[in-house]
Amino acid sequence: MPDYDYTKKQGQYLTFIYNYTVMHGQPPAEADMQRFFGVSPPTVHQMVLKLEERGLITRVPRKPRTIQVLVPPDQLPYLTKRSSPSRDRRQTMSPKANIYQVKVTLEDSKPPIWRRLLVRSDITLGDLHPIIQEAMGWWNYHLHQFIVQGTYFGEPHPDYDDYLDMHDERKVTLRQIVPGEGFKFRYEYDFGDSWLHQVLVEKIVPPEPGQHYPVCIKGRRACPPEDVGGVWGYYGFLEAIQDPDHPEHEEYLEWVGGEFDPAAFDLDEVNARLRSPP
Repeated sequence: MPDYDYTKKQGQYLTFIYNYTVMHGQPPAEADMQRFFGVSPPTVHQMVLKLEERGLITRVPRKPRTIQVLVPPDQLPYLTKRSSPSRDRRQTMSPKANIYQVKVTLEDSKPPIWRRLLVRSDITLGDLHPIIQEAMGWWNYHLHQFIVQGTYFGEPHPDYDDYLDMHDERKVTLRQIVPGEGFKFRYEYDFGDSWLHQVLVEKIVPPEPGQHYPVCIKGRRACPPEDVGGVWGYYGFLEAIQDPDHPEHEEYLEWVGGEFDPAAFDLDEVNARLRSPP
């Protein structure tokens, strides 16, 4: 068995890819590595290219989640987890916060895919990100950003400075950006598939004593599968799985796990996820 030569940093990436694949049943996307290691998308991509060049991994170019580690598990190092700041939403809540009733709608979805949420006005956009993820049913595999009247909020990194002025989503609260009822802004998830969501502030009301926030009060239709190719890829996917004679029928059904109901929505399941620690 050959000995594989890699640097300490490369070894950490290899072990992460291997562990992630074992735990999730599929290889990680580059965005998963970006979040874990706290580096920029270009940094991760260059690392993937270097690992491939050195014969440490194999992958299908331009196809997500195809990385396979060629190094045997017994030649991989232990993974050192980066420490990350707590994102406990409850630590920043003000007793005087109002409640925003917001409707989150996946743009261009027909019939519409949406969730109606009650959230506190004092949470940050960084707190709102996982709330939308859980309510919609995404898996937080990819990058995201908020777009508020032409201003971008997300997880800033120096590599963005050359082409995008990204403001820190953890430093601005909802009530700082929302002037009143009827205000709209956008949330984009997965810059490849570009899932754009409209966030509409429908009502501003006082909190109810004893009520847990955030909470989902209504919604319609299932969240599309990750990496399906955006809205138009999703409708192509639905057409294929609903037509037994479609040439990609069996392939898509196997890919999605055997079945998929686009009309499914379980309010209790959504709220169970929202009650879980962030």
